[in-house]
Amino acid sequence: MSGIALSTSGTLWTWTVQRFAPKSPPFVAPEGGFEPFAVGYVELPEGVRVMAVLDVPDPASLRIGMPVRVRVAGGVPRAGADDQPAGTASGRNHG
Repeated sequence: MSGIALSTSGTLWTWTVQRFAPKSPPFVAPEGGFEPFAVGYVELPEGVRVMAVLDVPDPASLRIGMPVRVRVAGGVPRAGADDQPAGTASGRNHG
């Protein structure tokens, strides 16, 4: 097995909204309490699908096939609308 650099831009393959808090432990609710959030799979050009939290102000704006950009924050993949040029995660090895 060897690592490859994956693209940071892809398309939203599918998504849903998490409307209830995950089990505790390990989940620890934030100070303001649990708020529903969108989560989905992003398909990258390399044929890999990455599950990510979807950072959008309104889940109603999400559309299957829409372009999104993936990043890692706090060890968690996150994705948002891709309104920037495509790029790759240089220097990151994923296996």
